[in-house]
Amino acid sequence: MAWSWRVSERGRGKVGLLLASLLCLVTGAGVAQSVEETPDVRVIVDVSGSMRTNDPDQLAASALELLVLLLPDGTAAGVWTFGERVDSPLTLGEVDAGWRADATALRPALVEYQPHTDIEAALREVTEAPANGWRHLVLLTDGMIDLPLARGAKPEVDAASRRTLLEELAPALAASGVVVHAIAFSDAADLALVERLSRVTGGLPALVTSPESLLSAFADIVERIFPADRVPLIGRRFSIEPGVEAFSALLFHDPDAPPLTLVAPDGTRYDAQNPPPGANWQVEPRFDLLRVSDPASGEWRLEGEVGSDSRIGVRGAVSLQLAALPAVIHPALTLPLEAWLARGGEPWQAAPEDLAISATLLDAEDAPQVEVSLERQGERFVGELMVPELFGAARLRLHAEGQGIVRQRYLAVNVQPLLSLLEEAEQGRGLAGEMGRRPLGERFHDDLATGRDDGGVPDSAADRFIDFINDLPAHAAALWREGRPWLERRGAVFAGDPRQWAVAGLIVLTLLVLLVWRQRRAPRRTLHREDPHV
Repeated sequence: MAWSWRVSERGRGKVGLLLASLLCLVTGAGVAQSVEETPDVRVIVDVSGSMRTNDPDQLAASALELLVLLLPDGTAAGVWTFGERVDSPLTLGEVDAGWRADATALRPALVEYQPHTDIEAALREVTEAPANGWRHLVLLTDGMIDLPLARGAKPEVDAASRRTLLEELAPALAASGVVVHAIAFSDAADLALVERLSRVTGGLPALVTSPESLLSAFADIVERIFPADRVPLIGRRFSIEPGVEAFSALLFHDPDAPPLTLVAPDGTRYDAQNPPPGANWQVEPRFDLLRVSDPASGEWRLEGEVGSDSRIGVRGAVSLQLAALPAVIHPALTLPLEAWLARGGEPWQAAPEDLAISATLLDAEDAPQVEVSLERQGERFVGELMVPELFGAARLRLHAEGQGIVRQRYLAVNVQPLLSLLEEAEQGRGLAGEMGRRPLGERFHDDLATGRDDGGVPDSAADRFIDFINDLPAHAAALWREGRPWLERRGAVFAGDPRQWAVAGLIVLTLLVLLVWRQRRAPRRTLHREDPHV
């Protein structure tokens, strides 16, 4: 049963004093939606005139090519461009060899620059096409809303479009199954708009400042939409266990780096000109993408330059699964975690007895910030992670190991301060929309089945957490509106009466003493930590 929040009419005035100061800061951070159908992906590229300066090397085209290579076959996808108008150089279609060829030929269309930047019109037009599942929009922009003078006086017309986008369109998109992953391509972009647009719809916001970070952001978004297992890549070496059906290697490098070499466990050397039997090796200026089917078990190694954000994905009967998690998280809030090994898409009842699962939050430089070991409860592992004082891009790494099986899941998140949400709560806007239909989960494939029925099964801790977070903004906004006049009156009295300060100081001191006393009485627990590279 989902968590509930109830305040009696009699108690609202008193509770408002406390909660209006705290709960109005808590956001219903959007969570990627629960879907059974395969979602479609719609890429929206800003081709306003400023892109000529901010993207002289056409990195947007390179990122699009990476996205095209990473999309699974059978996915519905399309590409749109926008400036003053919205164009569709590649209409929505099924991803296959022909679609990929058309997508890689789009580079000229991405340099047909236009004046102005109409983000609102782009989102409206792109979402008009119907979909079988949830729609994931990948928005790449380098600027701010900039409408032509014919639409009205500036800056009023731009500000009005921005308000409509955030206050009306974004909640409506979230309620209709649209997730917006917004990427700010330069420091000149409206980062606040990017972050809030993604947060409202459950998407992943990103600010990219280099070619490498742009490509990594696209790869992270693909992993958000289509979760995949990884194995650790340590010192350009990785191990493939028996039973792995295929592995893929996304290897980042500089444009002038020498060609890479792959060495198999038996010492056989491969390269792009001589790939492993049945393998596909794609070489691009800033990355190589290699897919190998039926690989030999044992240790593989790479020779050549391999960027720190390179990754090795694996596919097999055994997979690591985790419950829904939001794309935006906040410091000082506890994040409930639930993970398990699955075999054939179902929770693995015969999972190894020595199986251990840990979760680590990494900062933008992949430095561990906090780590927790999950507790085994039957087939599943559960735990809680307290989000530290960390802001911006981050990754949550789940690591499972037992009886020779190693699986990892990386989930890109964005850590945003609670104080940035005060204005939204004060104005009474819930980030997932106050329309009664909020995103609750994140399952994109049939092979991510949880093994639960739809009827009569209690929600997991993660589901209850998401319900709780999604419901908080509306309650907090109501309490804030009711409690604010009283707070203002009490604040005026408080400021002019020294006795009020003395009482407040005594209360704070009492709370601190109680907190110290409680911590001293609490039993100490020994935390088990694992090396982040395990």
